[in-house]
Amino acid sequence: MELHKLSLRDLAHQLDNKSISAAETVAYFLGRIKRYNSEIGAVVALDESLSIDLAKNVDQKRARGEHLPPLAGIPFLVKDLEDCAGFVTTNGSALFREAPPAKADSLMVERFRNAGAIPVGKTNTPEFGWKGTTENLIFAPTRNPYDTQRTSGGSSGGTAAAVAAGMIPFGTSSDGGGSIRIPAACCGIAGLKTSTGRVPIRGDDGPGWWEFTTNGPMARSFSDTAWLYDFCTGPHDDDMRSLPKEPSDWGVEILGRRKDVRVGITYDMGYWSTDTQIRHAVADAAAAMSDAGYQVTELPPLFSTPPALLWVKIVAAYHARALGHLLGTPEIDRIDPTLAGLVKRGASVTAREFLLALDEMWVLSAEFFRRTQGVDLVVSPTTAGLAPKIGEPGEIDGAPTVDWVSYTVLANMARTPAASVCIGLSTEGLPIGAQVIGKRFGEVEVLRLGHFLESHYGLQAPPAFSE
Repeated sequence: MELHKLSLRDLAHQLDNKSISAAETVAYFLGRIKRYNSEIGAVVALDESLSIDLAKNVDQKRARGEHLPPLAGIPFLVKDLEDCAGFVTTNGSALFREAPPAKADSLMVERFRNAGAIPVGKTNTPEFGWKGTTENLIFAPTRNPYDTQRTSGGSSGGTAAAVAAGMIPFGTSSDGGGSIRIPAACCGIAGLKTSTGRVPIRGDDGPGWWEFTTNGPMARSFSDTAWLYDFCTGPHDDDMRSLPKEPSDWGVEILGRRKDVRVGITYDMGYWSTDTQIRHAVADAAAAMSDAGYQVTELPPLFSTPPALLWVKIVAAYHARALGHLLGTPEIDRIDPTLAGLVKRGASVTAREFLLALDEMWVLSAEFFRRTQGVDLVVSPTTAGLAPKIGEPGEIDGAPTVDWVSYTVLANMARTPAASVCIGLSTEGLPIGAQVIGKRFGEVEVLRLGHFLESHYGLQAPPAFSE
């Protein structure tokens, strides 16, 4: 049985009716990790014996007829920016490579454990999740399953590549400027960033990027993704941003559809350029939506200057808060030189300048909603260019650019849900992603449109890793 081709619900059903055991399931996916990870570099830590022991415990409970939670026996991976008990949280940095293993789980990992899922290891990430490719100074880069010479995207590139290659049914991720959507687009899977506060954190330390970061799961399809969010959303007293639990079941709601959904299309947000292949793919998606009854209109230019310029200023200050104590010490040389430069830049931002930047972000968010008030959803390219080769800048129609990930930060600044859905492959066989941006707290409508487009174009699978 090719378990990696099953949906999560089908896999859970196979486990529940004892067609396959949890131990067999975990062993199957551990086998795929061992088979493919040397080519992809998605997984940076495993605990095979503990994973099998946990799975056997699930099997024993099932054999005794005990009630088990819905994900019982399904393995998952954890992005190496968050804690999973027994594993070192390296943050992709030499500063933490020799740190002791975490003694407790992050809240999201704990909630998936409580739902019965079994964490088997950690996935690669750029240092402190700071960029849109998954490369750091301590692990090999994570490669794209569609072309191993290219990046998987970032910063959740390890999780995205592992899911796309069928090495794991799902994994955890986070998004502070596109870190779920960018790798989802590069690897051809579903990726949803929720409204800020849907998935809370706990503990005495505040979130690294207070205004921007949202945690969540990554899976192959929108059906799987919607179902997984049911297990990790809901408030927590520690997180003052956290939102109430939605009364509806997203996994069920995704199957419905309003008849009057208005979709606004933008090919470049008004301030940038987009690779011709991606532009054509988004135009094709717009035609498909129109043919299916969506009210589709092309939006006028949304912005004249990139929101990312403001985003970088705020993020630099966040990095200075976290790493500024390294300035003037030898330890600053242990982190990525470009990240070190960002820390130095952030250290020069005054309190007044930081607060003024937050004011600018407020205005930008309000302006975005004002300019899109006539539509329910905005669809754009997820990225301006296709996944670049590892170690090289991105490209737009052959012209090198570092700004190939220009379109995702807006949703973080507006605290609104946004997803990436695969709308086909380029002539090079690389996935192309369309971004769906919703109104604040409008995850269901984003998921529904993502599900429609996914159903229209079909689920993709990298040929070299599909069997």
